[in-house]
Amino acid sequence: MLIVMSFRSLEGPFCRDCGLSVFRKLTADTLIQGWYGYLSLLITPITVLINLARRGKVAHLAQPTGGGQPMDPGPPLLARPTAIIGIFMPLILILVIVLVNVAR
Repeated sequence: MLIVMSFRSLEGPFCRDCGLSVFRKLTADTLIQGWYGYLSLLITPITVLINLARRGKVAHLAQPTGGGQPMDPGPPLLARPTAIIGIFMPLILILVIVLVNVAR
């Protein structure tokens, strides 16, 4: 992952609950997994901002209908441990780099 980036997306017709579930899961995954490559340090914040901009479209999707069981949206994005840790990941990486350089 240091050299090659990975992009994930899910396509399909989503109801509001399913779309919100996918948005929260993929954005939380991006926040925790997206910082480990050289270019990823720049691309991850852009990807998260794009996801947040598209969140408005998800909110306007149709409500679930009787066609099947909708996905559970789960806790809000900022209530997920992976998202919280992921938000602080760049700071943690910078701190580690500084500490390694100071220890030399």
